[in-house]
Amino acid sequence: MAKRPHDSGNTDRPPKRAKPDHAPAQPAEEIHFARQLSELLVFRQDGLNQLRHGIASFKVFLESILYHHEINYRGRQLSILREYLDTVKPDGNRPFLAQLWDAWSFANQNNNDYLASSLCAIFTLLLKTLSSLLDLREHGSLLCRTILKHDQLRLVKRCLDAPQHKDFLISPSLRLLTELTSFDGGVFARGVQERKELTFDAETLRKKLGLFKSDQSEEDERRRPAIRTLTVRYILAHLKFQPTAGKIDILKQYRLCSALFSHLRDDPADLVLDILRSSEQHVFKDQELPRSAKAALLAKEHLEKVTDVATRADTSDAVATAALNWLKIVITTPSYGVLRESGWYPPRTTSVNGLLEGGSDMIDLGLDSLDFYDKPGKVQVRNTTLLEWLQTLRPHSDLEERRLTLACFEAAPELVHAYFAEKAMQLDPKLTNTWISYASFTYEVVQLPLHSLGQGEEAEVPDAPPQTNIVLDSLLPSLLDRKVLTRCLHQSSELIKFFAVRILVLSFRKTAKALEQMKEASSSSPHVVLWDEAAQRLHDRFMERCPRIKDVANYFRQLPDDDEHALQREAATRLLQQYYQLSPVHALEESFDVSTALVSALSREDDSDGASDEVTGVRSLELEHLLALAKDSTGMRWFHKQGGLLFSPFVTLLRLHVKEHENRRIRQLIEDVLSVNGIISEPTEQKAASGLDAFIASLLSVDATVWAFVDECLSRASRQAAKYLDQLDELAAALGADLTTSPLLFAVVLEQARHAFDHAEVAGREAVLAWVCKFVNLLDQTREDDLVERAAGTCIQDVLDFSHVDRHELEVSLQLVRQSKEATTQDHDIPPITNGLVHLPFIPPPAEPNDHPELFRWQQKDLDIVIEEGDADALILCLCSQHSNIRRQAVQQLRKLSQSLLTSDLDGREQMYILFGELIETHENFGGEQDLPLPYLVGTFATHSLRVVNDPTHFMYPNINTYMIKDPEWRVSKLPGYWLDNTILAIPDEDDSYWKEIQWVLEWLVDGLRTHSDAELLRRATCNVFERVLALSASPAASEKLVRTKVYELLYRAALVDATTLVTRTGCLAWLDLSDQHIRSALKKHVLERAGTERVREWAGVEVVAG
Repeated sequence: MAKRPHDSGNTDRPPKRAKPDHAPAQPAEEIHFARQLSELLVFRQDGLNQLRHGIASFKVFLESILYHHEINYRGRQLSILREYLDTVKPDGNRPFLAQLWDAWSFANQNNNDYLASSLCAIFTLLLKTLSSLLDLREHGSLLCRTILKHDQLRLVKRCLDAPQHKDFLISPSLRLLTELTSFDGGVFARGVQERKELTFDAETLRKKLGLFKSDQSEEDERRRPAIRTLTVRYILAHLKFQPTAGKIDILKQYRLCSALFSHLRDDPADLVLDILRSSEQHVFKDQELPRSAKAALLAKEHLEKVTDVATRADTSDAVATAALNWLKIVITTPSYGVLRESGWYPPRTTSVNGLLEGGSDMIDLGLDSLDFYDKPGKVQVRNTTLLEWLQTLRPHSDLEERRLTLACFEAAPELVHAYFAEKAMQLDPKLTNTWISYASFTYEVVQLPLHSLGQGEEAEVPDAPPQTNIVLDSLLPSLLDRKVLTRCLHQSSELIKFFAVRILVLSFRKTAKALEQMKEASSSSPHVVLWDEAAQRLHDRFMERCPRIKDVANYFRQLPDDDEHALQREAATRLLQQYYQLSPVHALEESFDVSTALVSALSREDDSDGASDEVTGVRSLELEHLLALAKDSTGMRWFHKQGGLLFSPFVTLLRLHVKEHENRRIRQLIEDVLSVNGIISEPTEQKAASGLDAFIASLLSVDATVWAFVDECLSRASRQAAKYLDQLDELAAALGADLTTSPLLFAVVLEQARHAFDHAEVAGREAVLAWVCKFVNLLDQTREDDLVERAAGTCIQDVLDFSHVDRHELEVSLQLVRQSKEATTQDHDIPPITNGLVHLPFIPPPAEPNDHPELFRWQQKDLDIVIEEGDADALILCLCSQHSNIRRQAVQQLRKLSQSLLTSDLDGREQMYILFGELIETHENFGGEQDLPLPYLVGTFATHSLRVVNDPTHFMYPNINTYMIKDPEWRVSKLPGYWLDNTILAIPDEDDSYWKEIQWVLEWLVDGLRTHSDAELLRRATCNVFERVLALSASPAASEKLVRTKVYELLYRAALVDATTLVTRTGCLAWLDLSDQHIRSALKKHVLERAGTERVREWAGVEVVAG
């Protein structure tokens, strides 16, 4: 049958309109009763419009409760909500809020996305409302358990997997999962993670993290967050509330972690702050998380993104500050995961074990026998992530990035050498903005404090010395070689020249400290030759990198001597002084005469011209450096008048010292010059008045004519010493006495005084003769005999009769000089002691922690890390816990660890397996039926032994292995006595290991003395530990630092545990009376304060006090 043709002419009936999908929205209905709410939220397939109206009304109702819109009706609203929720509780197979779940299922089946979105949103709002109401917590928990069911999660998953253009479906599903994870402090977070195939699909979330709106304003973002914002908050909720295992599982998803930071620059400010704060608080500060898990958030790319926010993006000050603080603490805190404390040592360079072994025909090559030492090629570092990140920074152009770079260098100094080796920087002297920025950055690198030789704050110094190339670049970077620095000193720009001098001053000071550290390490290292060779190599290569002293001296000579160049002159003289101090051989290559500069400085100091305090202070520093240079200079002419001075340099210096006779440095220089020239010598007894004291006291108040006379006398004494020595011999023969102890100046003064008395035309004759009488009388007061008086009376009696001298005034002057000398000597030589007691540098034993995460933490790490990082030590000490359940768990975990070791490929696994087995056997036999804890002495012995068996080159390695093969268990009561017998009374395997073995035993005893049972074990007659140790410390060969200090610490620990028994059973008080007086007083006071006063008095029969 053919179709009926369309009648286009018939226009009586209008065309049909399309049926609308949605009816016009009705205004929300105000809720007054629970039954009304139940009727509104009833689901019928033919009543979807009514359901939408009910959802809208329910939404307004919940928002009124959540945001306190109607405070007066809040109580009634809560009652309505509670009554409604009670009516929709689960019934049989029907879930909680079954009508709404049925409607959501129907919406998904019929692709009604808007209804599904509305239902997901209303569940989110309901859960958020219930989480804020403590009284409805039970209903909230019921709703969470309902959502976590498989059928309900499938509905949520379908919304979550919606296409990216349907953000109205994705957003409420993410909000619902976030509220579910965060409800009641994360109670259901584990349940959400357990159903991660529906709730936390990493690939789905990674895609959602890329859905953001770059053109959206901050206000729009707060009102309607982007999909990325909601996804980030969902992930952060998991990182906050998940247990350790859940966090580790999330952090293993590298692509997800990368996506978390990928669009950080475009994220709103509050979201960036949330990411930074949550990662620090809930990941980095979580002590249970392993380093490898934390490092997942600290890849190089992630650090770059945060750096971009901190320094380059157009972000607010608060966000930039937070990002900078986050970076600073992340790159400087080892526990955060990215920083590995390495000090100066790249991987596998801390030990020389096995590298120096060989037969008798082996040629000793020193440091060259170490394959890794100063090896050419690419530098290996431990902190590879930080190095890669540092290469992306611009410290020369951005101050904040410079601070980050310097903080990184200070935390990991090994990076300095690697950074400059890979960074293309040019410091050829050209006064441009680029050169200034590079130079200032390099200066701040050199200005960083010198790192200790150990790896970490309290780490011991490794066996091998640090590589010269690595240390040298921290002292003076390689781009500043001799060629560059010499060119800097010859530039016309004063700024370039001053930069070169200042950075050399810092480098010399830092190098001196580094050499001192290496010297200290050499004194306590078994490889003294290697350390000494490393120090010498560092010194030689540093001097090869520095310019020659003649270039520095030429720069100093060209500097104008005025106040505008005071800073430059002070820096140059300081640098010249450092050349003489650090490397006299290199300094003497150039014959540098400091006379002219010293004359000018002394003249300026003697005739003050009213300069500012700042300039005067700098000038005084310059004078001090010049005086030190003059002391070491071989061409210095002290007693010759030069330049415009009225007197010689020495007399000018002497005049300055008379004005400031408390200045110890000038006094020492005067003593050295007079002693070297044989004019006046200081006595060996410093407290006695000397000829120099008399000489200075006689000059306290004299005029210029006397100074000229003294200058002439000193000049004659330096030029004609032999003549005046002969005169002293002739005078001694005439007197029949010995005048060899009289100063040479005395003979010169006698001769010149006679000349002045006989010639009336001598200028200032009366003042000169008065000074001669004063000097002779003062010199006589410094001697116990009358030889000076007799000799002067023989030669110049008429001169002495010419002038009257007040002897009391002379005594006051001499006493003033002596007091100033003694005061300066005490200030420099005697360390201060507070209240007569020395502070005891010991710490009390650690207490048992409240929790023991080490019982299971070791299972999350590799076995070599478990041994090296101390997790095995902590697990062993759990056997000494006061809690029986902790001890039982520790035994089980130790058995698992033993089996894991036996099947591993670690070196020394057999010895470790035997050690753990004997420890477990000892614990089971010692505890018995009473289940007693092991003494800490046994636990710490096991931990110390574990470190030994893990290092076959350790000096205790043969002893520990011998002990372990003796018996299948350890005899606890005889353990301390056995080791004291086998160290103190035995012959060591190596010649230099006797005191090392004793020190090892003492360190173990100190570490193990923690409880009363430990003290009792040491006190028993079978051990007599205290008597043996106290007697051992009296040995003349015992080291004060390595042996006696450990004995003091052992007594300190014992007093904390049981001081009364220590006093009455060991005789420690009598031993302390024979010890060092400062340590004795402090330690004796410590013991008596903790001992029972009545018991000690009854035992001693008298009152015992610390003295």
